[in-house]
Amino acid sequence: MWTGIEGPTLPDHVRTLLRDGDVGGLSLFARNFRDARQTRDLLREIHEARPVPIALDQEGGNVVRIAFGTVFPSAMALGATRDEALVERVSGVVARELRALGIAIDFAPVCDVNVEPANPVIGTRAFSDDPSLCGALAAAWIRGMQSAGVACTAKHFPGHGATDLDSHLTLPTVGDDAETLERRDLVPFRAAIAAGVAQVMTAHVVFAALDTLPATYSRRINVDLLRRRLGFDGVLCSDALEMKGAALAGAEPAARAIAAGVDIAHVCLPEPRQPERALDAVERAASAGEIAAERMADALRRSRAFAARWTCVPAERPAEPDHAFAIEVAARAVTRVGPALPDLRSGPLTVAAFPAARASRAEELNDPLGTLERALARRFGSRLRFVGLPSEVDVTNDGALLVVTSSAFFDREQTTRARELLSRGVRPVLAAIRSPYDAALFPDVPALLTYSDVPASCEALAMVLSGERAPDGRLPVRLPESTGDAPRISVRA
Repeated sequence: MWTGIEGPTLPDHVRTLLRDGDVGGLSLFARNFRDARQTRDLLREIHEARPVPIALDQEGGNVVRIAFGTVFPSAMALGATRDEALVERVSGVVARELRALGIAIDFAPVCDVNVEPANPVIGTRAFSDDPSLCGALAAAWIRGMQSAGVACTAKHFPGHGATDLDSHLTLPTVGDDAETLERRDLVPFRAAIAAGVAQVMTAHVVFAALDTLPATYSRRINVDLLRRRLGFDGVLCSDALEMKGAALAGAEPAARAIAAGVDIAHVCLPEPRQPERALDAVERAASAGEIAAERMADALRRSRAFAARWTCVPAERPAEPDHAFAIEVAARAVTRVGPALPDLRSGPLTVAAFPAARASRAEELNDPLGTLERALARRFGSRLRFVGLPSEVDVTNDGALLVVTSSAFFDREQTTRARELLSRGVRPVLAAIRSPYDAALFPDVPALLTYSDVPASCEALAMVLSGERAPDGRLPVRLPESTGDAPRISVRA
């Protein structure tokens, strides 16, 4: 049983759980981190209670829990570089910074194949919609990170990329046949296992061709498929069991997950008594024979060996962030689609930027527009007029217009407003700073894709617009050929 904490210090009830041996590790989030000094103090406080492994989601892009270190662009941005050596170097940098803080487990890489453009929770967290590219880059991430002393987690098994619902909010179902799952979704997980990934995380998703139960509670998926067919011998953990996709009527999720082959049950809500209730239910299930004795022994063996291998204490000094490298990675990812870019070296540039109003439940960090405005101002000076929408935009006849969208593919109102603005521009340009699928909404307009709006990506976009860098990234997903008059909206929960 692993749990979380509410804020930047260790609460007494979790300290007691640690000292009593009732939790095996902690999953931390952005709410727990302020800066490097506070983080090291928190980690030392945890280890004084009891040395346990610490894990978090440091994927890059919009899913990062620690923002004071090197923040790289998203996995899909890495997919646009198609460079395994670069990905290996990126994950090595992330690993060295995490380990210096006392964190030796990362819930990455995402091995989901994002074949559904309307996927509300994976999207740019995936490397691509190409299974082979996803597998190659996932393996590269694992090599770089684990060689630097941080365990990787291949998620979300057996694949969350074909859903149009968010498992944080509801229970998705994938209706594809077993052959499709084999040639599409399992490919990156096979590559991750071959690369020696330490841990796999389950998906709160039903795969109708495999079982009627969500994968987290399915022995057919966790034991017959993952263990026996794919040969994975590492640790299997659940995704957070308080997610709506993991809800069970009249049963305790942690007990059901462990009975189905999960070794570590993540109960991340920091509410007092919540982890204790889950642990009590597991003990009752084991005593009643609902969790077989050999299954419990196997889970304990794996989880204890995992904790012994991946527990570390903070180093004397934190690792220095490499922001310049993050910008270089982001610049290599910027991709142009559609017509050629207009010449922006002269005349006024009006930027109309939509705020990043849409975030999935997996995201915690996002404030890009100020960074983008400063990066553009350094390059365009007095020629720049930056307008944060929904303000009115005055488009000059002799100037260029840059419309910056933020996942317009999921936002009808944003799409309509962006179309109206772009139709007025003499030299219009689209910058899609989150979802690349925005470009499909405006096929006649030159578009630049960054795949994330972290500071490095905003800086890289400004470099391309000013002509400092060419947009050499290659589109890692297929754009819909036609989206009609409005984007496809599939976020129904």
